[in-house]
Amino acid sequence: MGRFVTTLDDLAGTPPRHLLLLYSGGVDGTYLLRWLRQQRIRVTALHVGFGDEPDADQATRHAASMGVAIRWADATAEFFAEFVPAAIHADAYYQGQFPVGSTLSRPLMARTAVRVARKLGCDCVAHTATYMQNSAARLTRSIAALAPGLDVAAPFLGTDVPREEKVRSLREAGIEYATGIHSIDANPWARVIECGPLESPENVLTESVFTLTRNVADCPAVPAEFDLEFRAGLPIRLDGAALGLAELVTRLNELGGEHGVGRFSGLEDTAFGVKNHEVRESPAAAVITAAHRALANAVFSAREHTIRAGLAAEWTTTVVHGGWFGHLAGCLARCLAELDRPLEGVVRMRLHAGTVTLLRLMSPNGLYYARLGDEFHDWMGSFSYGPWLTLTTLADRTRGGTDRSAP
Repeated sequence: MGRFVTTLDDLAGTPPRHLLLLYSGGVDGTYLLRWLRQQRIRVTALHVGFGDEPDADQATRHAASMGVAIRWADATAEFFAEFVPAAIHADAYYQGQFPVGSTLSRPLMARTAVRVARKLGCDCVAHTATYMQNSAARLTRSIAALAPGLDVAAPFLGTDVPREEKVRSLREAGIEYATGIHSIDANPWARVIECGPLESPENVLTESVFTLTRNVADCPAVPAEFDLEFRAGLPIRLDGAALGLAELVTRLNELGGEHGVGRFSGLEDTAFGVKNHEVRESPAAAVITAAHRALANAVFSAREHTIRAGLAAEWTTTVVHGGWFGHLAGCLARCLAELDRPLEGVVRMRLHAGTVTLLRLMSPNGLYYARLGDEFHDWMGSFSYGPWLTLTTLADRTRGGTDRSAP
């Protein structure tokens, strides 16, 4: 079994033969990269991308300045083929508050890292998550589940280096960061903003936090209306045009953002009992989840709907805390996808000034009685209501004479 290295001192004391560092090009990763070079630890940087990467040149430049080889892996196709569909099937909102974000990207980054580590013969994979980030568990547990023999280094769990010190140290080495006060983690499904004034939910949010979504005051006066079609629980067409999930999410991010849809703010529980404040922008996730929930309400029976909600909540909690590749999460994900098989239909939606309104829903599998027309009323006309009422009220009437709370 591999070992877990949780401090810089431990990493220096028993250095790996060849370390693979998950590297985005940010302050934390660049600081660790420089430290590893100072310790003469052999290191390869791995950048896992999800579509457009505005800071990609920065990662290449900083790694090259330290003489570190950097590997690139585009995980976009896998992200939309496996991870986004699972989130849609589960209506995956953390505690019902906001769409999951790094919960989807971190296990895929870990899986990619395991593949590359095996190819290069690395004996250790490292990341820069801290104890205030659930990504520490998401990355570490994923790597351990997929490659139990690999060492995992998470040195900033046990070694607290203030961000200001990291920036100063890098500046002294000639590496400048034009960073703001916030920490950003973004993928096509969610943009997560943390740190700075956002660390306390008592501070008022300002418009400077948001880049994907417009202020309600600046939204178009004319609403956007469109049809979103689903098959087996996943969106497949927008206004009748067949689209792959990646393109569909991109378009809904643009459309939802233009109309101020998809802003979220809430507290996420950490492994140590305290809560971390996060702000998110997820326009496409907000739109797709609203339509998916409406279809589920129309198609599922009451019992199916209740059971599905419980399974979805359990899956979401499990993967938020790092169990994506565990047995339980896998079983729940397959069950949710199977439950979604009858979810088919078209939802007409309106986006306006930060709101999502469902205008119309049509499903060939819907259980709403209007679909059945006169046939439903014929059935009910021949129903014997006396025995039904007798059995429905049996428990209440049987115990009615012994109810001590009655006057």
